[in-house]
Amino acid sequence: MKIVLIDGNNVIHKSAQFKKIFMNDKIAARQSFVEKVKSHLGRGCRIEFYFDGYSEQNLSGIYFSGNKTADDLIRNRIERSEDHRNITVVSSDNGITGLARVCGCTVKSSEEFLKELEGKENIFKGKNINHLLEKDNEKPNSVSRKDLDYFRDKFS
Repeated sequence: MKIVLIDGNNVIHKSAQFKKIFMNDKIAARQSFVEKVKSHLGRGCRIEFYFDGYSEQNLSGIYFSGNKTADDLIRNRIERSEDHRNITVVSSDNGITGLARVCGCTVKSSEEFLKELEGKENIFKGKNINHLLEKDNEKPNSVSRKDLDYFRDKFS
């Protein structure tokens, strides 16, 4: 199974959108980021988020470093792993990405990862996608004169 290790604060601070939210509400920024990533990556891989600091939340796959740094947790996770080929590390921190490369992990910079997230979001932007939608028979193609007169009488 593919495992994606994400340096959460590192990625959040590379995104203008998430950074703006983070400045006002760290919890909301983290939750929004986690949900967006989960919907982007979908199923088929295990996603692990690493954040600096403490949290009252105890959610599966989301780790807070406490009095250490998130970098320390990610380093430990990489070092404990037996199959580095199935790990992708998302960070722009040279210390983490350097270790990940040496160990044989795939590395994506935070900026590259954010471009992928935004690309998925904007895939239909500016395009007419009506032909992709399924037609339903809920609405009639035309209205008879009798029906039109009835509706005018009732709703006018």
